[in-house]
Amino acid sequence: MQRFGESRRRLGVRCPAHRVAAPICVLAVALFCAAQAAAQATAPRGRFALFTSWSQRSWEGGADSDFTEIIANFSLQSGDTPGSTFEYALDTRVATYPSTARDERVSLYEAYVGVHSRDRSWNVRLGQMWLHELGGLGSVGGLFAEYRQPTPSAWGRWRFGLFAGYELAAYDLEYLTDVQKGGVYAALDGDHGRQHVLGYVRVRYQGLTERAVVVFSNFIPVGRTLRLYQALEYDTVGPAGLGDPELSYFMTNLNYRISSVVGIQGTYHRGRSINTRTIAEDVIDGRPVAPEALLGLLFESARVRLMVRPGRNISMWAGYGTDRNNRDDPTSNRFNLGFSARRMLGSAADFNLSTTRTDRGEDSYDSLWASLGYSFGSRVYVSVEYRDTLSVYHLNRSDGQIIEVRPNSKMFSVTSNINLGRRFSLLLELELLDHSDFEEHRFMTGLIFRF
Repeated sequence: MQRFGESRRRLGVRCPAHRVAAPICVLAVALFCAAQAAAQATAPRGRFALFTSWSQRSWEGGADSDFTEIIANFSLQSGDTPGSTFEYALDTRVATYPSTARDERVSLYEAYVGVHSRDRSWNVRLGQMWLHELGGLGSVGGLFAEYRQPTPSAWGRWRFGLFAGYELAAYDLEYLTDVQKGGVYAALDGDHGRQHVLGYVRVRYQGLTERAVVVFSNFIPVGRTLRLYQALEYDTVGPAGLGDPELSYFMTNLNYRISSVVGIQGTYHRGRSINTRTIAEDVIDGRPVAPEALLGLLFESARVRLMVRPGRNISMWAGYGTDRNNRDDPTSNRFNLGFSARRMLGSAADFNLSTTRTDRGEDSYDSLWASLGYSFGSRVYVSVEYRDTLSVYHLNRSDGQIIEVRPNSKMFSVTSNINLGRRFSLLLELELLDHSDFEEHRFMTGLIFRF
C-alpha cells in the first residue's frame, strides 16, 4: 500500500474540453500505426478477458441486495522483431454495473506509440504509459525518453529515463491538465535479474506541489541462496506543503536458503496511505486540514518465517510477526504454522493448510486457511478453499480509511480453471461469505483469449 491522490472530488477537477488530451485519440493513433507497421513486424501479442460476477447480500434484519459486475480487459503489445524500430502497446479495462446506478468505469493503463534504435540504446514513447521502475507513481500521459548504455560495464548496464505529462482522471478517459507530473530515474541492470533504481517524481496540482518523492528499489540475487528486494518512497516535502519530509513507504523482503532443505524469509513493511489530492484541494480552497488527514492510515508489519522442505513436493513453515493495520491500533503478535503438499502420494491432488494465532491482548483470535485442488488431466483444475477471519475496509473516519478485522467471519469457495485450448481459458468460481451482520453469495465467470 502506498500514498494515493485519488478522491471523489478528483473527478470534479475542472478541465476545459479544448485543453483535455483524450486517451482515445492515443488509442486511435496506436492502432493506426500498428496497422502500418504490420508488414514489417511480427504478429503482436495480446489478451482479451471478459469477467462477469453476480452477488447477493442478505443483511441481518434487513432487505437483500443484488450486485452485478461485468469487466472487460484488452491488452496488445507489438512483436519483438530483430531490426524493427517501432513499438506500441495498449492495455485498458472497462467495468459496468447493470444492477445499480453506478457509472461505467474505464481504466487506461497503457496506450502509446514509440520508436527506438536498432540496438535499443535509446527509445522515445508518446501516450499513456506505466513506468514500472517507479512503482505506483509511474503512471503518466505524455512523453518518455530513455537512454541505455550500449555496452554493459563490470557493474551492469546503466539506463537513464525522463518523463513529463499529465495525470489521467480516475475511471474516465480524460486528462487532468491541472495535474502535471514529471521526473527522472537512473537504473542499473545486472545478471540474474539484479536491478537498482533511483528516481525522483514531482506532482503539481493547480500550481501547488502536491508530492515530491524520491523513489528507490533494489533487487540483489546472490547465487541460488540469497534474494534481497527493497523499495521505498521518501517525500521531500509534506503533502501539499504541509507537514514534514518523511519516509512514507518502505518494504524489504529477504530470502535465504540455509541448505537444500531449510530456508528462512524475513519481511518488513511500513508506510502511510494519505489522500494527498484532497489535502491539496483543501489548501487551495482555504479549508482547514485535519491533523488526522496528514497522518493518514499507518500500517506496519515485520515477519520472519522458517521453511523446511523434507521432500520435493512438500513444504512446512513456522513464522512469527508483528502487525499494526491502523494508527490507533496496538501492535499485535502473530504466530503462524503451515503445510503444503503438491501431487500428494503421487496423485493429482494438492493440499495447503495454514493456521495463525493473533494476540492483541484481550482481543485474541485464531484464523485458518485450507485448500484442496485436483487436476483432471491437463485441461481442468478444481480447487476448494476455506478461510476465516476476513477484513473489511471502511471509509468512515476524518482521514477516510480504517481496516476492520472480523475474526468470526468465514468464506467458502469452489474454483475451476478449464483450458479450452492453447488460446482459450475458462474460469468458474462460487463463493459463500458469512459475516456477523450479513451473508453474501457470489458467482463469477471468466473467459480469457490469448493471441
